[in-house]
Amino acid sequence: MPSHHVQNRPVSSTAPTIADAAGLGAALDSIRAEFPALSRQHAGRPYSYLDGPGGTQVPRRTIEAMARYLKRSNANHEGAFPTSEESDAILAEAHAAAADFLGAAGPDDVAFGQNMTTLTFAVSRAIGRTLRAGDEVVVTRLDHDANIAPWLALEEERGVTVRWVGIRDDCTLELADLERALGPRTRVVAVGLASNATGTINPVRRIVEMAHSVGAWTYVDAVHAAPHMPIGVVELDTDFLVCSPYKFFGPHLGLLYGKAERLEQLASYKVRPAPNRPPGKWETGTLPGESLAGLLGTFDYLAWLGREFGGVGENATRREALAAAMRAIRVTERGLALRALQALAGIPGLTLRGLVDPARIDDRVPTFAFTLAGWAPRDVAAEMGRRGIAVWDGDYYACELIRALGLAESGGMVRIGFVHYNEPAEIERLAEALREIATPTAAQPPDRP
Repeated sequence: MPSHHVQNRPVSSTAPTIADAAGLGAALDSIRAEFPALSRQHAGRPYSYLDGPGGTQVPRRTIEAMARYLKRSNANHEGAFPTSEESDAILAEAHAAAADFLGAAGPDDVAFGQNMTTLTFAVSRAIGRTLRAGDEVVVTRLDHDANIAPWLALEEERGVTVRWVGIRDDCTLELADLERALGPRTRVVAVGLASNATGTINPVRRIVEMAHSVGAWTYVDAVHAAPHMPIGVVELDTDFLVCSPYKFFGPHLGLLYGKAERLEQLASYKVRPAPNRPPGKWETGTLPGESLAGLLGTFDYLAWLGREFGGVGENATRREALAAAMRAIRVTERGLALRALQALAGIPGLTLRGLVDPARIDDRVPTFAFTLAGWAPRDVAAEMGRRGIAVWDGDYYACELIRALGLAESGGMVRIGFVHYNEPAEIERLAEALREIATPTAAQPPDRP
């Protein structure tokens, strides 16, 4: 598969410019002040968190809400005493706020779990109960393995046939493969909203329409999209969607959306006394009250962001404020993505995979994966770490993509990701560090090609 060397790609004269996307720039100091972790220093400079694709930092409100819950309302579910009643109220409000964030019809359409992976295994097993040998599930080579492995398990357990959608040279989905894969035996199409490796945004609304045209359900992994863009599950018309609050400024949790009729009709794996209606039938065991309280703190932060800087005003509902916040974040990160493309284009020997044309900036989120000539990805990450810049290396569980790119045996790629609290100066700092190690006079890592 051909690779894309950014430094050899001219910037299109019709491409959007950084000035087109001011977004939250004027509010950046106020925003960064909301995140205690951003005050960390490394060798006299701010620590640079470019590891957001693996998990973002959390606002002060999240931390305070978790501590307040543990101090005042820490109790189990449905007790006849005040702390349990207070805890139950927090759990109910967390469901309502999550429904607002995802644009769901109501709180019964969302359920919480340990993480997206655990929720996906639970739902795939429940769906598997309804499948027979010869039924088909479609997966893609662009996805995180958490939206592949659970479906592959059904191949062994239920005799299901798994069909694959491949990728193009620019790490976008080959929709012709999807057209060929769909048929009368297709039961599920599993796809990501945005790639956790290359930042590609998939045309999920179109994919949902294609799946529904043959009577298949859709299962959308929105983990990587959730920090970067508004999500409207009703507009997407997907049957299921999952994401992870710890990727969008919250605590470690998983969040599942399902159409009411789907959540109702499937039989879940649960203990017998647990409710047989959603969301309780999908929430096994005791929910982590402190984490759900913290998530309410995250939603409070995002609602503040939307009301203060998203143009909807103080009287906006929570749903309106959350949507406004995510729209403002999208605009802001568009500017960061353009800056990053321009900065990475000047690094000798750097090969960026994915969409590199600034004219297609709206088809990606600000997540970038690359290799650097003469350097193993792990060594690049370690070198950045020594400079106080956190980046990832490896395959980040996008193992099918890494194999398709021919990089599985050489350590995968280096991954950097920006979110709305990152500063433009961090892009320049990263580029400066990469230029330093990419120059012929730079010391190469020992015993590595």
